[in-house]
Amino acid sequence: MGNDEGDVGEQEAADIRAQVARVLRDLGDPEPPLNLDLVIEQLKLDFKYYSSIDLSTFDEIAHRIKVAGKLIIREPGRIIDVIRKAKLNALWLPDGRKILMDESVPTPKQRHISAHEIVHSIIPWHKTFLLGDNELTIPYCQAIIEAEANYGASQLLFLQGRFVGDARDCELTWKNIQALKDRYKNTLTTTLWHAVEERDSDAPVLGLISRHPRHPTIGGSSDGANVKHFIRSRAFKRFFPHVTGDDVYAIVRGYMSFAKRGPCGEGTHLLVDANGDRWEFTLKSFCNSYDLLTFGTIKRRMPVLLVG
Repeated sequence: MGNDEGDVGEQEAADIRAQVARVLRDLGDPEPPLNLDLVIEQLKLDFKYYSSIDLSTFDEIAHRIKVAGKLIIREPGRIIDVIRKAKLNALWLPDGRKILMDESVPTPKQRHISAHEIVHSIIPWHKTFLLGDNELTIPYCQAIIEAEANYGASQLLFLQGRFVGDARDCELTWKNIQALKDRYKNTLTTTLWHAVEERDSDAPVLGLISRHPRHPTIGGSSDGANVKHFIRSRAFKRFFPHVTGDDVYAIVRGYMSFAKRGPCGEGTHLLVDANGDRWEFTLKSFCNSYDLLTFGTIKRRMPVLLVG
């Protein structure tokens, strides 16, 4: 989905952007949407789908499949159980330049997952990690590696500066987000995420991916929390560092309708910045039937309250 850039170091992010830029340059700086088949061909990767019923895909590679650098199993018949326990939708096998994806992954998610695995293959230090450097197999490092792959996938799928220019040239509305989704052929969720993060550096904008307050079975985090992801533009992080995803979710609860799909509410709310200035934000929410998506932008600065 998004890039989890908070877990990606500045130097690593710069290196990943350079790697993605090289791939796009080698493809002739393509127009959106990016054809991932051409990327796979350009990088000489072997992409295959696997099934929990047909284990033949794993026959030749069972002895080489690793998760977080460790050999997970040698018998093809037990690989699927291990992969599911690890909650993996896809695997990149560095020594064979193979990408394997579970064919049961919903089509809308396949594009981002494919890009995620492709990025693993172009980041030089990921090969060291996935081939078993014991110093890199601790969970903390694994989380960083996954965040880096997410960041790179976002850079790849949104064609780096091409999307940034398109997103900044239009007002942030659900209609425009849908148009960007259609142009780049990515999900509404990832398009919202990238559109929020790539706003002008002086524009405080927020995004929220959460549970639907009126329909608890829609959305929410895997750990049971209401907020799955809280997305912030650089300016929002700078001016409103104290505002949390739970704060925003409390605002959303106040205006939410019972609609399960499409626009389902909007409202305004005051947020106080780090300097004590008050700003009125407009928040608008949209349900895609499995998550509640929200964005918030500044409507106006409120007058200074005079005391005395």
